[in-house]
Amino acid sequence: MRRVLLVLIAVVVVAGIGYTGYVGYEGSRQMIEAGGSNRDCRTPDELFGWTYEAINYDIADDALLKSRNPDQKQCTYTGTIAGDEVVSDDGIHVGGWYIPSADGAGPTAPTVVLVHGFGANKTGILEYGEGLHASFNLVAFDLRNTHRSSGEQTTAGVLEQKDLRAILDWLERTKHPAHIGVLGNSMGAVTAVAEAGDDPRVEALALDSMHTRMRYQVEQRLIHNGHPAYPGTWAIFVAARIRTGVDLGSIDAEDAIPELARLPVLLSHGTADTEDLPARTQEFYDRARAAGVEIELDWCEGAGHNAEAGMPVWVCRDAFAAWMLDFFTRALAGG
Repeated sequence: MRRVLLVLIAVVVVAGIGYTGYVGYEGSRQMIEAGGSNRDCRTPDELFGWTYEAINYDIADDALLKSRNPDQKQCTYTGTIAGDEVVSDDGIHVGGWYIPSADGAGPTAPTVVLVHGFGANKTGILEYGEGLHASFNLVAFDLRNTHRSSGEQTTAGVLEQKDLRAILDWLERTKHPAHIGVLGNSMGAVTAVAEAGDDPRVEALALDSMHTRMRYQVEQRLIHNGHPAYPGTWAIFVAARIRTGVDLGSIDAEDAIPELARLPVLLSHGTADTEDLPARTQEFYDRARAAGVEIELDWCEGAGHNAEAGMPVWVCRDAFAAWMLDFFTRALAGG
């Protein structure tokens, strides 16, 4: 009997190790390799009729997107990789769009940089600036491992911060805007927080559907897929570090609260978000206010986190546009 019990214990231990290893491997693979999984490659003129400039690639290549992709919402050809004009300090070539404001204010007018989330791209983030285009210049770009930007790994904002910095360098060097704000969604919001912490050029932050700690989102995704939150979360973080060399939790927004005290911050979030729980967002807001951050919070009733659940920018479209316009007008344009 004792021998049988020992065998059973050994089987359980081996199975547990095997399961944990599989979750770590597959979970980290999905997080790191899935950049740019959204295949929409429509340009600003096609989506909204906006005039735009190509950043770090030949705009003539956009004509190939139309000729090679019968359905531009599901592009198989997403364009040539960006050139050498915008390169991060770790060698990522970054491509994007510069979109002049509709009021013709000129390049030195206040400009808002849009930062997309996990699996998205510069096309998907455009709608976040729909309410801003009339009054603000906009910049949208592909983070690493996405469409026109090079790289083969996505790192939850840790290294993507370098891509945002490279775009800000380009913007400052070529357009000389008097004021710069950043609007980020989900992973893009965390990326924006990380950069703003030590980049005084960023004067205002709008953060939509942001996770306050990366492990909270990993926990929720595991639960949604029928797994226990632990030990899988630990396994994914360890495996991701082995794959990328970085700690995916090293830029958690909660840890950056003290650095946010220098600039105005707007949070927007869906009340039905099951990935980045609303209670966590409320807690972040309360802690930031207590730390002296000039922070606001707008709730979108019934909105979730992703396309399937209905994002705030869709569910509260008019209100979302108004929140962004009001915030950035006060923060950057002296309104």
